[in-house]
Amino acid sequence: MDHFKSFTSNNQQARERFGHADDITELPEEYRHLEQRVDAMKNAHASMIRTVRVFEQEAYDYPQHLQETLSQSAQSIGHTLSSWASTAAKNTNMGNVEPTHAPETAPRTLYHALSRSATSAAMDLEQVPMSASQSIEEPGASIEHKLAELLKKLAVAENSIGNARLTQDRSIVQSFIMVWNAFGSQINLALKARQSVRDARLHLDNRRGALKHAEQHDSVRAESIRGEVEQAEDKLVGVTEEAISLMKAVLDNPEPVQTLASLVKAQLHYYRESVGVLEQLDQDMSHAATTAESAYRASRS
Repeated sequence: MDHFKSFTSNNQQARERFGHADDITELPEEYRHLEQRVDAMKNAHASMIRTVRVFEQEAYDYPQHLQETLSQSAQSIGHTLSSWASTAAKNTNMGNVEPTHAPETAPRTLYHALSRSATSAAMDLEQVPMSASQSIEEPGASIEHKLAELLKKLAVAENSIGNARLTQDRSIVQSFIMVWNAFGSQINLALKARQSVRDARLHLDNRRGALKHAEQHDSVRAESIRGEVEQAEDKLVGVTEEAISLMKAVLDNPEPVQTLASLVKAQLHYYRESVGVLEQLDQDMSHAATTAESAYRASRS
């Protein structure tokens, strides 16, 4: 029976396509208006989720050409970095930051890559011994040791920003992407219901066409087909009501608006935290640059 309905629907579809069908059933205006609205929502959903899904990939800003060796050396760098962060946090409003064990993984973000590069560079510069009378705070301290201290601060700052970016990404995945994936499934249910309406409408119009032909040529056959038409009409009414209900559920769902707000909040928190870190780093860097310039001019005078 289902095979027969599929055949009649395909036959009716072909007749309509080539302009050979008469009396095509008009669906309710409400239904057609809902179709337009759901189509717009489907396109909007696809446009957003296609791009926002990038936050599921940790390395979306990681320079692939960098060719880091993220192995034991990266773990050592991570442990050294956490020790520096602990030292830097002392006597500040950040509170105490306990050094951590060597991390099991090295995050693949641009900020973490910058942090690892700065850490490695600082460790290289610190291998140069300082004289017993020389201190990094003294005007005469070597430029490489001054640079090493600044690289430490840069490494800690970039690592902090990288961690904030990962926190943002996790928040976006949980509060936006997962919800929008579920919303996409809801849209698909409505689209599937619409396909049922389309199939039911094609089947009804096919049976109506068959009834019209039978009434002209075979009254006995017409009586049998008339019952099929009534069943097809009932079927169309039922699936249309179901499709209307599902389309309204899509359009009444507040989650797309709520999750869009969550997306912006996650980004705002990330950028605010990053700005705070960079403002402090900028002050330290600007002071160091001015001091280095003054020392250089003094040494040449």
